[in-house]
Amino acid sequence: MVLIQFVNGLMEGMTLFLIASGLTLIFGVSRIINFAHGSLYMLGAFLTYELVQILAPGTLWGFFASVIVGAAIVSLIGVLFEVTALRRIYGADGLMQLIVTIALVLIVRDVVRMIWGPNSITVPMPDALAGAIVIGENYFPLFPIVVFAAGLVIVLAMIWVIYFTRAGILLRAGTDDRGMAALLGINERMIFTAVFAAGAFLAGLAGGLSAPYGEVNHLLDTTVIVSAFIVCVIGGLGNLYGALAGALVVGITKAMGVMYFPRLSMVLIFLIMAAVLIGRSLGRQGGSAR
Repeated sequence: MVLIQFVNGLMEGMTLFLIASGLTLIFGVSRIINFAHGSLYMLGAFLTYELVQILAPGTLWGFFASVIVGAAIVSLIGVLFEVTALRRIYGADGLMQLIVTIALVLIVRDVVRMIWGPNSITVPMPDALAGAIVIGENYFPLFPIVVFAAGLVIVLAMIWVIYFTRAGILLRAGTDDRGMAALLGINERMIFTAVFAAGAFLAGLAGGLSAPYGEVNHLLDTTVIVSAFIVCVIGGLGNLYGALAGALVVGITKAMGVMYFPRLSMVLIFLIMAAVLIGRSLGRQGGSAR
């Protein structure tokens, strides 16, 4: 039972990383904390629900094709957000960014409620992933293992793109020193839009992959964005490797907490976040004292 919960924690952690990585990439480049990122995750789940019914329901290829197509549509919606709303508030104070992004959350939530209704829906799991892997006397659900493996492939692809391609070099240049990047002729707006498209794609991908493992409803955005922000706080906003470590810690802690401390599972996560913040504060004080 413990190992099964651990596997479930790995899956949730990887899903949280896909959300938090997009959130932290967007913040690293544009310095905007996008509260509407959870809405993109929710749209990915709902679009996967619709597409699965069209593209060979119950089949493995139909499910993954639905997830990818749904994530691509979410990416286009993310670009629409960036071009029409967020581009106008780059450099604005935090309150203005908060108001605009929360307005987007409310708009998307109302649209989702109008289209799919207020009740929860269930995305069918592919027949090929409904079984389990038997190791000794333990039965490990196949779906969480496949989702974790898919997330791991995406992580490796992200690392390759960011550190070993020209697009990654431009991204890091725009993140580290915007002024110098502009002087070198790098199109800052293009980088912002591309990063927002990539972040939205990752959020939609996470929503689609995790959709069969729980109920999907119009309040899903709020549920997931809280966990994503906790991951970013633990790992550090703008830190990709920190987001991965923080996501796995949060996912495993939630899974084990549900088993041993069902009423305190979320409290444990907030305690970890508080400990990290206190540790960083003490580290800064120690550094300044020296």
